[in-house]
Amino acid sequence: MLEGTLGFLRRHQRKFIIGAGVVGGLYMSAKLLTQRLVEMQTASAKERASKENIRRRFDQNQRDCLFTIMSLLPELSEQVLREVDVERLIAELRAIHRPQASRQKSTDDGTGDGRSQNDGESNVWSNNSNNSGDGDGENTKLSDDGEQKSQQEKNSADSSVDVEAGDKDVEPPRRSKVEIWEDIKVQSFARTLIAVYSESLLTMLVHTQLNMVGRSTYLDSVVGKFVDDNEESIVLEGRSESRISMTDEQNFLMLSWWFLNRGWRQMMSLIVDAVNKSVGQLSLKERMSHRELSALFNAVHVKLRENGLIQALSGFVLPLGDANVSDYLSSNKLDADKVFTTVFVRLLDQIRDIIESSDFAYVFNSCVDRLTTQLLDALQESFPEPVPIPVFNKPLPPTVEGETVPNLDEVVKEFEEFSVPSESRVVVVQLLPRIAREGHQILNGVPNNYLENISASREVQALSAVVYTAESAAL
Repeated sequence: MLEGTLGFLRRHQRKFIIGAGVVGGLYMSAKLLTQRLVEMQTASAKERASKENIRRRFDQNQRDCLFTIMSLLPELSEQVLREVDVERLIAELRAIHRPQASRQKSTDDGTGDGRSQNDGESNVWSNNSNNSGDGDGENTKLSDDGEQKSQQEKNSADSSVDVEAGDKDVEPPRRSKVEIWEDIKVQSFARTLIAVYSESLLTMLVHTQLNMVGRSTYLDSVVGKFVDDNEESIVLEGRSESRISMTDEQNFLMLSWWFLNRGWRQMMSLIVDAVNKSVGQLSLKERMSHRELSALFNAVHVKLRENGLIQALSGFVLPLGDANVSDYLSSNKLDADKVFTTVFVRLLDQIRDIIESSDFAYVFNSCVDRLTTQLLDALQESFPEPVPIPVFNKPLPPTVEGETVPNLDEVVKEFEEFSVPSESRVVVVQLLPRIAREGHQILNGVPNNYLENISASREVQALSAVVYTAESAAL
């Protein structure tokens, strides 16, 4: 039995060896394949975790940007509303009406037509009346006694001025109502456009700064994974010693002070000049359609771009030049040797390169256009719906034998001419209150739909992603 078994094995030895090799090879192949699959799954899981981590950190960084902008806007808004004080002009205009109203009441025996017409100029700010604001009460006639009384008051006032001329200076003459209304017109447009441009630039500045810092923070967390042997995953909250020190980070983020206190004023001068040239010739009595108002805003944008506003953006947000640097350091009581470290200078050069790039200019223009579109949509409420012209549908004349078929092109053209409704038009003076209020809403709105609109735009998010993932942001 044993000899038979051994003989069988000797006769089939080659087959057993080949079979054992095949089985062993299959076993090893399966084991290697299983090990390879496990490694691929592990690598895929780590890659997904890494992508999810950077996505979470990026989304959190964008929320931090939004909250930071909302915390900075009140400081900017306070200065803009103080420098471009439309409400002060309204108070000045109303102050002119009060003495006139009191004199009118004393001289007119119950006649109030002239006063009501004058009051229409200031009341248009609160209730949007149809008066253009330049009526002078021509329909009111003073009695002979009233004229004599007015002349006596004028003579007594002149004599008192002559007596007191040696003691104090004579007050400057008051401006006319037309001059005040012209200032209201220019400043209403100017303040709203200053709000549009300043909020757009502040949004992009904060997004650029925080994404540059966020990039360094993310790299620190990745480095910390390999530095700490006990670390098994990427650190989300903590970080190891940063290549950007806390002091450098604070000094870098403090650069927004320059725009909030100096840069926006430089930008304001360009905007006011463009508004004066585009809006200054606009009559207060002129009736405008929504399309014409949109064209007017577009004309101001074009003039600003022609005047080099885009090329001056870096000077608005950064203290460039020795004089500006000295002003920045002295105003914040900073030491130049402690501020301008190697890391800070490199960050300053990087953000300047970003601001002066064509991508930054493109995103800035898109933000301005987006805010202007939203502004015009809000102003659409000031324009009543146009009343369509009734269309008289006349049937086509029947064709008989020997008669030509009517020209359909002429029929269609005639239909279009009669069916297009006329544009709704509003007097310019009635638009000024709403324009000024929207400028206030852009800076102080709660919730601020304008800020949320541009912060969530694809262009701003794309620029933030480029800055966050750019290798040049790493130090």
